[in-house]
Amino acid sequence: HPGLYDLAANEADYIDPSLRAAVAAAEAAAMAGGPVDEAPLRSLLKPTGVAGVWRLQLFTPRFCAELREELDHAAASGVPIRRPNGMNRFGAILEAVPGGLGMEGAMRHLAHRYGRPLSQMAFPSSVGLRDADEHYGFVVRYRPGEDESLAEHADASVATINVNLFDGFRGGRLTFKGTRFVDADPRNAPAAAVDFEDFAPGEALLHLGGHYHAAEPIQQGERTNMVLWLMGEHGVVRVAPYERGERGRTTPLRRWGGAEASGRWEALLRGEDGGVAGGRERDEL
Repeated sequence: HPGLYDLAANEADYIDPSLRAAVAAAEAAAMAGGPVDEAPLRSLLKPTGVAGVWRLQLFTPRFCAELREELDHAAASGVPIRRPNGMNRFGAILEAVPGGLGMEGAMRHLAHRYGRPLSQMAFPSSVGLRDADEHYGFVVRYRPGEDESLAEHADASVATINVNLFDGFRGGRLTFKGTRFVDADPRNAPAAAVDFEDFAPGEALLHLGGHYHAAEPIQQGERTNMVLWLMGEHGVVRVAPYERGERGRTTPLRRWGGAEASGRWEALLRGEDGGVAGGRERDEL
């Protein structure tokens, strides 16, 4: 499915239409100088019952079906597939690395147009202007007799998007505790669970990478998820929360204004962006 490798050109087939429309409206308002109304975007982030963990419909069923076929094709090709990370043995890396599927361009577009501004909007005190510029996309698979569960951990990311790709399984809940460098004793915080059995294909979780979580054992079937980690340049993960008004903290205008594409990052950080950061945007803080 070559369309999977060019997400920018095939958004209409793969990205949930309500999300696409809300993002396009926010971008248009930002490029016109604002103000940016994020209410339609915030309405798409649904509570999970776990503080700091949101759910949203990210992909269409077509994306999920075609990615599954792409994964099956890669597995049947005989070409060695690299394990997704040091904890999961089964799945695939989606990036353009040896043993990966080579979907670097699609992951970059997903991260920059959707993942970065959404995480900045959801977690403004934790994800700043340059904190989600890079990405690492992979797929994990849980199945009885293979990887059945995952020990408690925090991700190597500032924010994580975890997408349920398929249905027809039982078990495999994610349990969350506290967040490192935010909560006083995060690993001993009370656990709360999110059940992927309730998620439609293409529905995702959005949470901070430092939010400790674990995967409970899969009981039946196969749970396959696509995960996108977001981090700063060279893989740097910021852990210290931003103070209100601290330079680098984002606002609606900065989140959706395409600053990267227009080469204004450093000017934005210095407040020398021709009046954008010093004018209307200041009113949105």
